[in-house]
Amino acid sequence: MVARRDIYDGLSRAAWGYLFLYLDINLGTVSILPRFVGWLLFLSAIEKLKAERRDLALLRPLGILLLLWSGADWLASWAGVDVDGHIVPLDLIVTVAQMYFHFQFLTDCAALAEPYSYAGIHRRLLRWRTLQTLLLTGMGILIEAGAWLGRISGYMLAASAVVYLIAGLCLMAALFALRKFYQGDPAPDGAP
Repeated sequence: MVARRDIYDGLSRAAWGYLFLYLDINLGTVSILPRFVGWLLFLSAIEKLKAERRDLALLRPLGILLLLWSGADWLASWAGVDVDGHIVPLDLIVTVAQMYFHFQFLTDCAALAEPYSYAGIHRRLLRWRTLQTLLLTGMGILIEAGAWLGRISGYMLAASAVVYLIAGLCLMAALFALRKFYQGDPAPDGAP
């Protein structure tokens, strides 16, 4: 059995990792909340949680690749270059890899919430996971089909981005709520 403190720390790191993925604040061309920090936090969360949820260890190699990709993008931004959007097939592969990573990662986090299903966090995590996947899929399609759709694509993409940010904040809140159940010692009556 994994120490409750490890699960608490892992869930904390995961929630903060989403902050770096969802918020993109730039000074010029350089992000002050670089995405690669989010991937570092996810990788450290996997290390903390993998003993409890063994499937998470399978995400580690994919997380390393996504860390390297986002790190390269961040380094290129210092030179005013954007790595994303130049090689469409590679962008699609990265988008699908990110979607798979988050879908599986959040599925495992929701499984950590199952003992506390009375609180509804399990369902909330699964709901936000599914919404995130649908939004990423839709935004990916809008980006690739932007030339054919014209100006309407930009409006749809902007609306999707706002919903995506709100969903991300709700997802972070659900992870922080779940982490509270792993704070401190277990209940004396043997409950989880």
